[in-house]
Amino acid sequence: MATTTAQATGQRLTGMPEIADPSKVAPRDARELSKLFFDQLTVLEEGTPEYQYARNTLIEMNMSLVRFAAG
Repeated sequence: MATTTAQATGQRLTGMPEIADPSKVAPRDARELSKLFFDQLTVLEEGTPEYQYARNTLIEMNMSLVRFAAG
């Protein structure tokens, strides 16, 4: 993975890394991490804290892409 300003602060029970500040993840890192988080969303039960963490982290990591696409 490329160097990023965000640091993983640990490992969650589901195997997903805990991202301290998802909005500061470099785009290349966000792309790689997004694959992991999307995979986890397919197996986690909706409404659980783990599912919410994965969903919210995905959104925050990819806000720059959303802003770019919105023009």
